[in-house]
Amino acid sequence: MNQQETEKEKENLSIPVEGPEDEAENAEITDRDELERTVGQLQRLQADFINYKKRTDKEAASLTRYVKGRFITALLPVLDDMDLLILHHQEDRQCPVDAVQMIVQKLKKIMSDEGLETVSALGEVFDPEIHEAIAVEETPDPGQEGLIVEEWQKGYRFHDQLLRPSRVKVAKAKAGESNT
Repeated sequence: MNQQETEKEKENLSIPVEGPEDEAENAEITDRDELERTVGQLQRLQADFINYKKRTDKEAASLTRYVKGRFITALLPVLDDMDLLILHHQEDRQCPVDAVQMIVQKLKKIMSDEGLETVSALGEVFDPEIHEAIAVEETPDPGQEGLIVEEWQKGYRFHDQLLRPSRVKVAKAKAGESNT
């Protein structure tokens, strides 16, 4: 075989031979395609997250309305009783204390059923986590130091969360007297 025949055979095979320029161009196209796919995925992911956030915000608002609605519905009998009390005693302008006490008891039961608890105070040892000292009263009995002697405003807990501390007066031993 001569040289011309060898070159002819190479042309017939038509195997493209890539040079260094072709490899760089192909790599650039592949990198650009990969970058566009990645950007597209990130944009879809961002849109999904935005939709998820909107949906969860909407669900949270709906749940809040539902819970408030249930609580208000539970309070409606108390409101009805107050309206009846006012209606029946509008003319004489006197309100029987026992009727008011019954309504207050009903309200306390509804709130207790929902998870409201009263913070115990009177006669208890002062605890700054659940009590707020408004005043101090000196006592001759050093054994009473630190005890709550008067409750000015009830404190409340809702499940494990303190809603409002009890406002109290705390006993303190007179100056010069101590329990040591």
